[in-house]
Amino acid sequence: MKILTLIATASLVATGSLVAFTGSAQAALYTTCVGDGGAVTVSNDLVVPAGKSCTLTGTKVKGTVTVEAGADLVAAGATFNGAVTVGENAYLDLTDTTVKGALTTNSAFGAHVEKSTLKAVDATEGFVYVVDSTLGGAVSSKAGELYVTGSTLNSSLTGENNQYSDVYDSTVKGALTVGGNTLGGVFCASEVYGAATYTGNADTLQIGGEGLLGSCAGASYFGGNLAVTDNTAKSVLDNAIVRGGLTATGNNPVLVVGELARVRGGVTGETAAAGASAARSAKKAAPQDRGADLAEKAAARAAEAKADAHGAGPSRL
Repeated sequence: MKILTLIATASLVATGSLVAFTGSAQAALYTTCVGDGGAVTVSNDLVVPAGKSCTLTGTKVKGTVTVEAGADLVAAGATFNGAVTVGENAYLDLTDTTVKGALTTNSAFGAHVEKSTLKAVDATEGFVYVVDSTLGGAVSSKAGELYVTGSTLNSSLTGENNQYSDVYDSTVKGALTVGGNTLGGVFCASEVYGAATYTGNADTLQIGGEGLLGSCAGASYFGGNLAVTDNTAKSVLDNAIVRGGLTATGNNPVLVVGELARVRGGVTGETAAAGASAARSAKKAAPQDRGADLAEKAAARAAEAKADAHGAGPSRL
């Protein structure tokens, strides 16, 4: 593996293999990763150059991590003390990894986080696929795909103008906001303790209960108010407890409330009872859980990244 430590500054003077600074210029010290990295400590920032691939196993990075445009970073058992930034069409894959700073992606291919601990996540375009992880800060996904399963989010979760925003078997301790998703969203066997809002979504909203977008045997819980408003999606609320009030206004078609839904507060707006024929159709239809497709997409990109990294040679960290 080729790991290079570089120094960038406005004014440099080189003597042999050493680089010195002139005046009061400040250095930006970083390590470039291309290939396979092992259980070492990188004491400064780490950069995966554009179009290159890097794998890290048991590596600790004390500074920030940057995955440049078209690059790939696959990390397992790693610790990143700083922020992580993922560029255009770049890919990030984390397993059993701790990120102590914020994760930011901008027009990335995607980010797959599994059995990991992160703080805040801010993603614009690309997918965010979170599995069996803990996220300490706010999670926001815009204009991409959002899928969270088996995870605990200690703050808010927002999915805006995505293709879809799906939450399975997870706990959201802050607010949940799903707005403007072209393929709607799923909330299944999960809990949210802040206010929950679904607005301006199209296609299908499956809020608790069984449905066409996935099998959902467990009940869901909304600790605050639930607002389902101004959606053109086919929206169903079922097998869920809403501790606060339910607002269902401006939906076309109107929100369908199943027989297993319990709203403790008042109901504002228009709802409809689930028909027997609709319930039978949902049970007969094959579930279309979008997680399987997303897992396949992530696995394919990760496999390519690992092959490219291995081809770059063994670690010389």
